Amino acid sequence: MKRFALILSLALTLPQLAFAWGYIGHKAIAEIAERNLTPKAKAAIERYTNGTPLHEYSLWMDEVVATPPYNKALAGWHASICDVDCTSPKIVRERYRKSRDGVTAMEQFQLQLKDYKNLSDSTVLTAIKCIVHIVADFHCPTHMRYVDLHNEGKYPVDFLGQRWDYHAVWDTGIVEAYHKGWDFVKYADQLNTLSKGEINKITKGWAQQWFEDGSRAVRPIIYWVINDGKNIQKLDMEFVNKCGPLAESQMQKAGYRLAKALNTIFGK
Repeated sequence: MKRFALILSLALTLPQLAFAWGYIGHKAIAEIAERNLTPKAKAAIERYTNGTPLHEYSLWMDEVVATPPYNKALAGWHASICDVDCTSPKIVRERYRKSRDGVTAMEQFQLQLKDYKNLSDSTVLTAIKCIVHIVADFHCPTHMRYVDLHNEGKYPVDFLGQRWDYHAVWDTGIVEAYHKGWDFVKYADQLNTLSKGEINKITKGWAQQWFEDGSRAVRPIIYWVINDGKNIQKLDMEFVNKCGPLAESQMQKAGYRLAKALNTIFGK
């Protein structure tokens, strides 16, 4: 636990680099979460952020993860893994990722931050930044790993007439193309529409349950694009329209679940 706290404290000294879910996706998820914070959680968080909106922290982990010493300290937290039944117990995460995954990170944060008032301000702020990013990331379709299938999508495709990495299509391309011209505020406006009952239903449990729910929804997309190592598959607007609802659903769930995580930790 001391090592974990040290990793968080060191993070504040790092410069910035590049992105995941995408600029719009990450910021929309953080914006939805902020709109659903309880007054007590919001006040507690603002003690450490000085009122900086959560969306301003949403890309921070991507910006620093390639920079020493965080290329090792934060490695693996951007994805999680499940077995063939789309369950992600500790034994699976230990065996296939050596517990370097987003679900395990969130379990550790929940334990560490039970006593957050006795931690340094810098440690708590860094934890907030990481939580905002990690919950979003393990809802992203190509950040879900399966022990029996390869889903990272690190291969080229022709996306709307341009060469893309398929992983980036889900991180950025789908979100930007599905509603062309929408910014993260517009996405948040459209996705922050669930009833209290619906929110309670999708936010039950913690990171493992949330990831498992997403892994079941996402698994079919692995077969939507064929990677034979020879041909570059063309993905047009028909593909965007097919993928858009899933991307939106995962963003919406991530936003509400991020709020649940922050409310649970800081709202007591």
